[in-house]
Amino acid sequence: KQSLAAEAVDIYAKLAKKHSMTPSEFAIAFCNSRPFVSSTIIGATSLPQLRENIGAFELGWTEEMEEDVDEVFKRYKDPSKV
Repeated sequence: KQSLAAEAVDIYAKLAKKHSMTPSEFAIAFCNSRPFVSSTIIGATSLPQLRENIGAFELGWTEEMEEDVDEVFKRYKDPSKV
């Protein structure tokens, strides 16, 4: 059997688009909204990516975003497994 990771990533990317963000902005905004995360590691390989990543720390995280992520997480708790 195959991993469900690609399917989960596709859904998270669609959520990012729904909220007018790129997938990396969405992921960084999510991490930044967690009070228990003391630092978020970014992986930019170009200046435009670095700008996008840094800018994502200024984006808010809404209750709707939280609910959307919760719904995906319910289905894909560990997408590396089938």
